[in-house]
Amino acid sequence: MDYYKILQISKAASQEEIKKAYRRLSRKYHPDNAGEENRDLFEKVQEAYAILGDEEKRRAYDQGQADSPVDERPSGGKKEPQHKGENYYRDMSAFFSGKYQDRFESFFKVK
Repeated sequence: MDYYKILQISKAASQEEIKKAYRRLSRKYHPDNAGEENRDLFEKVQEAYAILGDEEKRRAYDQGQADSPVDERPSGGKKEPQHKGENYYRDMSAFFSGKYQDRFESFFKVK
């Protein structure tokens, strides 16, 4: 994956130029602004900045020694979100009702 191409910068870009490109593109592709269909682009921008924004990782990447940080994940390179949207809210709703409701009510003294 060409991180310079993702951030739309040259290989001679300064750290300041990298940061500006990252901010511009992450705003452009953020799911809140561009919709869920652009989440993949947003994540690629994040990944590119994680490498190019760190001088040591950038140097290793430029020398061909560093690959994508997601390749090291046990999930086979896929980054799993911390919560899965509507399931998160359903799970939280279940937490505060049902079998945990008694604990919640006793803790907050709600009757």
